[in-house]
Amino acid sequence: MALPLTPIWFIALPLLLAFLAPLWARLRLLLPLLFGAQVVLLALAAALVPAVRQAPLLETIVIAPPLGIHLHLDAVALLLVTLFHGAAALLALFVWLDEGVAHLRGPRPFVLLLLLVAGCDGMVLTGDLFNLYVFLEIAGVTAYALSALHRDRAGLEAGLKYVVIGSVAAVFFLFAVVLIYLQTGQLNIAAVAADFAAIPAPMQVLIGLSLLVGLGIKAELFPFNFWVPDIYQGSDPAVASLFSGVLVKAFLFVLFHLAFLLLADPRVAQVWLMGLGAATLLVAETVALRQPDLRRMLAYSSLGQIGLIALALGFTSEATTAGALFHMVNHTLAKLLLFLVAGLLIRRAASARLEALTGLGRQMPLAAGLFVLASLSVLGLPPLAGFASKLWILTGFAEAQVFWPIALILFGALLEAGYYFRWVKALYATGDAPVARGPAPAPARSAYLPLLLIAALLLLLGAAPFLLEADLVGAAQALLDRAATIEGVLGAQP
Repeated sequence: MALPLTPIWFIALPLLLAFLAPLWARLRLLLPLLFGAQVVLLALAAALVPAVRQAPLLETIVIAPPLGIHLHLDAVALLLVTLFHGAAALLALFVWLDEGVAHLRGPRPFVLLLLLVAGCDGMVLTGDLFNLYVFLEIAGVTAYALSALHRDRAGLEAGLKYVVIGSVAAVFFLFAVVLIYLQTGQLNIAAVAADFAAIPAPMQVLIGLSLLVGLGIKAELFPFNFWVPDIYQGSDPAVASLFSGVLVKAFLFVLFHLAFLLLADPRVAQVWLMGLGAATLLVAETVALRQPDLRRMLAYSSLGQIGLIALALGFTSEATTAGALFHMVNHTLAKLLLFLVAGLLIRRAASARLEALTGLGRQMPLAAGLFVLASLSVLGLPPLAGFASKLWILTGFAEAQVFWPIALILFGALLEAGYYFRWVKALYATGDAPVARGPAPAPARSAYLPLLLIAALLLLLGAAPFLLEADLVGAAQALLDRAATIEGVLGAQP
């Protein structure tokens, strides 16, 4: 009997494999299953595309919505789930082929990586606030453990900071959920959205601010993101790539999904979310200019791109939203490549400092070349994917005759060019590159396979962005169409 094609598998399969980790460890199947599970779920996402293009899939658990627990798979959720599993598959393949990351190859990282992806899937699929909190905590607690996986001083410090900050964010979010339930008697997100306008205005403000603080911390928006560079610096670069490429995208989706559903007036979202996005972009790009540590530079660069995405999403037009979703895809690929290459460079030099990496590009030409390619994509230069998504966003603002975001995005690109070219110049500087103080063998050639695949995707999406155009426009419409989402869920009642 064939297994049913249902969104439940995006959550159930990783959880099942993680639960049976001791068996897979004994059979020496950890890495094949870590990679294979992502490939299987990517195939499931592809199989669900025709159905989701017709109408969102609503998977009911227990009883009928809005009283029950359900998963809601629409175009934007499918796009993000596909992105998450694509990134996880590339990372798993890299860990499998690169023998230098031994601390990522045992049962513990296997379980944590699967739980992180399952938690992110749950956040974008669930239509229930309580389960959203559960998945948010699954992803958060898993991230705490992953950041300390290396078990050195920096890693343990990063894990402790993440626990403290993440717990504060969770308290604010849970407080908002409790207030919503007390005011509406509902936990189904669509039902809450339908009743939210009836809540007294002061209580709406309190709920909104609680959600903004809790999810703003998780989504790494200014001024709630002061802790992020320390976490990225202390974590393994491969783990940091998953944080930047997958985890923060899930939290960012939750923030904007709730804002667009709960706030009937889109101008409220525009003022707050565009303001936070603009501040995040400007502050992060400015601070990145003077960073002497490669991991901190990439962390601030990630924050700057998150600010750009938030700025475009907050405008709530179809064009800028589609461009922002496209930039999510491109930023995930570029940062995955940058962090993984950075891990290879840092391992060889036994340091992430600028002076330690000077001249290393001539010893590791392929790694340095991939770093340059990903950097150019982040800058938004053709024919790379970052150019196509940034152009889409800029065109959306220009069509709406709103020009200050265009000026801000272009100014941010100039700042990006300043610090990325600084690091590229150092990699190719003349003179003898420093020798690692400990054993630092060259990475296996096979480890470059997933990196080359990412580079090929950046080139493909830059040369042929039309391949995703219809899906991105559909995802933008699904994210912005508040009435259709509410009707799609509440209309399913008997």
